Amino acid sequence: MVDAGSMQKKMNQLQASDSISDIFGQLVSGKKGYKAVIEKAKPIARCQCGYIFEGSEKFCPECGQPTSIAKKQ
Repeated sequence: MVDAGSMQKKMNQLQASDSISDIFGQLVSGKKGYKAVIEKAKPIARCQCGYIFEGSEKFCPECGQPTSIAKKQ
């Protein structure tokens, strides 16, 4: 089983590769040398209990654990 973190790391490595972006650009446009803009996903923030944070929560709504935002204040 592959976890999301290692999959995201591998995707970032592939997207950073010039040969992959050249091939993708040619597939998208049909022209050599076209540089497509590849949107990079933001990392997923999770609580220790497994809850996926949606934004700027200070505390986990499931377990009440303070998030990194609450810890900085």
